Amino acid sequence: LSDGREFFAKTIISNATRWDTFGKLLKGEKLPKEEENFQKVYVKAPSFLSIHMGVKAEVLPPDTDCHHFVLEDCWTRLEEPYGSIFLSIPTVLDSSLAPEGRHILHIFTTSSIEDWQGMSQKDYDAKKELVADEIIGRLEKKLFPGLRKSIVFKEVGTPKTHRRYLARDKGTYGPMPRGTPKGLLGMPFNTTGIDNLYCVGDSCFPGQGVIAVAFSGVMCAHRVAADIGLEKKAP
Repeated sequence: LSDGREFFAKTIISNATRWDTFGKLLKGEKLPKEEENFQKVYVKAPSFLSIHMGVKAEVLPPDTDCHHFVLEDCWTRLEEPYGSIFLSIPTVLDSSLAPEGRHILHIFTTSSIEDWQGMSQKDYDAKKELVADEIIGRLEKKLFPGLRKSIVFKEVGTPKTHRRYLARDKGTYGPMPRGTPKGLLGMPFNTTGIDNLYCVGDSCFPGQGVIAVAFSGVMCAHRVAADIGLEKKAP
């Protein structure tokens, strides 16, 4: 662990990214061939700037959809930091998630951790507000006039936030193909090249997202249970 303590077990399941598992937790160990191949095929996706907001319900038209994607200029900006904006409004589908007369907005856009390093806490906090305000202004212009004045709660997270609270290497969202996508079956499964070491999470099949990662956990549980004799192995 980060404080120097070590724990030992017959079976280890790592839910760190594969870069952390094989690059940091297994220091000094030779990288298994399958991990070499994985890192040749996949790179770390960038992280996100996330804005969680509570707003007054009247700022959203009655027919507002749950999900939005905003790309104002051209497709060349799609993968640029802050070039495109993703927006989810879960209270459109379930109003009980927020107090009466309020909506929840989750706004996120790609961002790199390098863009947030090497600054004082004061400068870091100021930059968070500045970048978030610019993103909110774009949504106000494109979708919801008066959005700024309707805000009753706002919390901004950066790639450093993702790294700190989620233990993500550089705050990454997970693996991304270097070239032509290989499809879901290009992702590694839960077993590794090291006996009794398993991986789980978005670095494994079937990839990123809550549902995919949960499925990875279920698969890993069955694999381990079969390997240690708690479940029957398939023929």
